[in-house]
Amino acid sequence: MASYDLVCEKCDHAFEVFRQGFLKDEDRLCPKCGSEDVRQKFSSFLRNLGGAGAGCAPSGGSPFG
Repeated sequence: MASYDLVCEKCDHAFEVFRQGFLKDEDRLCPKCGSEDVRQKFSSFLRNLGGAGAGCAPSGGSPFG
């Protein structure tokens, strides 16, 4: 499932859409004012969803850190 960060150009409302696949036309409507003048904000692809020590950080026993 993909997460799309969108922002309304009319009222500056930022919102997120979860969609399997590509965005559809109905996803590009601002939920606050109903405007179709919505653009996608591009953010980093990889988000750290784990707790402390998760992700790409080396483990404590690693010679790198």
